[in-house]
Amino acid sequence: MKKIVATAALSVGLIFGMGNAQARDFAEIYTDCGLGGLIAPNHGVVAVITNITWDLGTTAVSSQLSSPDTCKGGQARTAAFIYESYPQLENDLAQGQGEHFATLLSVAGCPADVHASVGSELRGQFAESVAQPSYSSKTRYELADQLHGQLHQVTGQDCSSI
Repeated sequence: MKKIVATAALSVGLIFGMGNAQARDFAEIYTDCGLGGLIAPNHGVVAVITNITWDLGTTAVSSQLSSPDTCKGGQARTAAFIYESYPQLENDLAQGQGEHFATLLSVAGCPADVHASVGSELRGQFAESVAQPSYSSKTRYELADQLHGQLHQVTGQDCSSI
């Protein structure tokens, strides 16, 4: 009985979500969504192979249906960039400028005209975080997550990939 109910619920979700899926062709879904889009956002072939190998693309399709905004890859790319380059971002934010910080704003989809204001606000929030006694005991993931949240808060609607 549970399987029938689950299958029916999934079918209804797929039927009502098809409008969203049809707005994006399957090539885009398989390169931008799911595990492939998260793991290899800049390598379409690798993203497609990952999605197909892992689960025949079901996570790609389901992520398109449930949260199509994340399929643009922006949020995942921004979060991954922050995590991977956190030590360099930490230095750049301390200095108020730097290559990794400029790249972060670019990856986040921030237009050039807001870079200075976003940088100033983010640097202030980051300085407050670093001053907290718990900062040094946080994991890299926690620090990256905190910085991603601060970036999101500072940029609001200014940046397209947050």
